[in-house]
Amino acid sequence: MDAATFFHDHCADTGAGDTLHLPRWTVDDWRALFSHTQTVQVASGDTLIRLGEQERALYFVVDGALEVSQSTGRSDTLGALFRELPGSVFGEVALFDGLPRSASVWAIKPTSLLRLSYDDLVAFTAQHMALANELLFALGRVLAMRVCLTKARAQGRAFSQGG
Repeated sequence: MDAATFFHDHCADTGAGDTLHLPRWTVDDWRALFSHTQTVQVASGDTLIRLGEQERALYFVVDGALEVSQSTGRSDTLGALFRELPGSVFGEVALFDGLPRSASVWAIKPTSLLRLSYDDLVAFTAQHMALANELLFALGRVLAMRVCLTKARAQGRAFSQGG
């Protein structure tokens, strides 16, 4: 199964969790988007993104698995915040705000991804305005859900530590 068919099937469901929810997109819509991406391979144990790096790109996980970790701003981290599996998308924070990466991401098994840079997104938007609009709203939903989940985890951690 190619990436477009996989994402079409994966993102057409009920939209549970922090996955992209694009039920009206066709396989051809996904192919149009992915024609603007570059394939990235990451070996198990290798880091794809480092906290603080400057990169304005979004990643679509085609195969494999990655973990995301974020610093609390001190010398400790919150540990693994998310596990990104096939069908996941990540990198939305830096894509939207243009600031350095807010988390580190590494592969926990060999992983294949599709990378959509900001410039590639602009090119996609110029060709497919309505699809780009739907994609951006779907990414906003993912971002909102992750903010809520991260906040809940941080509050639970503070509570469990007596804070």
